[in-house]
Amino acid sequence: MFQIIWAFALASTLVVADEIEPLKMALQRQANHESVEVTFRQTKKSPALADEIKTMGKLWLIPGKSFRWELGQPAKQTVVFNGGDVLVLNEKDQSAQRFSPDHKTVKPLFLTLGMGEDASFEGLSKLFSIRGTNQENGRFVATFSPKPRSIRKVIKTLLMQVNLDTSFLERVGWVQQDGTEAMTEFFKPTFNEGIPSTTFEVDEARYTWKSE
Repeated sequence: MFQIIWAFALASTLVVADEIEPLKMALQRQANHESVEVTFRQTKKSPALADEIKTMGKLWLIPGKSFRWELGQPAKQTVVFNGGDVLVLNEKDQSAQRFSPDHKTVKPLFLTLGMGEDASFEGLSKLFSIRGTNQENGRFVATFSPKPRSIRKVIKTLLMQVNLDTSFLERVGWVQQDGTEAMTEFFKPTFNEGIPSTTFEVDEARYTWKSE
């Protein structure tokens, strides 16, 4: 899972080859996954909030092709991609919006899941540089910072943690320039079990569609 997103670290001159090797090995093993189902927990902190907010969710992923991201149990927000537009569904008021995969609203999620052109080696090496790495207790952690000024205006740092035993991405964290922190923690995944194609279908008639 998420094999493509790790490739951009290889472009950094700040990390020596020995430090990069665990990441390269994980990348090779990730490429064998045909599908992934996993539960996650998202924690959000903000200077405007007295307490952090924790929300559970579920992800269904066909690497490089499709995903369904449900936040909340039951789902409060659903994001679905099946090769065309990205559908962002508000399940509480039954409203929805369409976005291009390159739109800033959905770009962080695409990068997290290793989806889209910018998640390729060439694309991500242009967007991020590596700030540091750490390997301990079977886990590899890397911290990155964005290169383009347009992204730096919003995102300060990106953190990723991979489990070296399972080659699985366990944590993805974003720190924004306004001090908001969002950490997504993925629990034990299920690999290579058939995901029904209907998982990535949306009954569009159920929703009121809004323009951007």
